[in-house]
Amino acid sequence: LAVKEAAWGLARYAAISQDNGLVPIVEPEILLDGEHNIDRTFEVAQKVWAEVFFYLAENNVQFEGILLKPSMVTPGAESKEKASPATVAEYTLK
Repeated sequence: LAVKEAAWGLARYAAISQDNGLVPIVEPEILLDGEHNIDRTFEVAQKVWAEVFFYLAENNVQFEGILLKPSMVTPGAESKEKASPATVAEYTLK
C-alpha cells in the first residue's frame, strides 16, 4: 500500500507539473538501509518502478516530458557483499 500511495503521489505531482508547463523530476527513491543483496534491491526496484510508471500512465503524464531520477541498484548499505561499479551499472540499467 505504501508503494502504491508513493507512486500515485509522484504521478499526481508529475501530472500537475506538466499541466503547468513544468518538467517534473520523478524520483522513486528506494532506501538502501539493510543487509540485503543486490538481487533483493533489484527485485524491489522493479516493483517500485513498475508502480510509478503505471500511475504516470494513468495520469496521462508524457514520459518524454519528465526527468527520471532513479536510485542506483546496489546491495544494502550493511551488506557484506559488495558490488563493482560495473555490476551496479548493469543492474541499474536492467
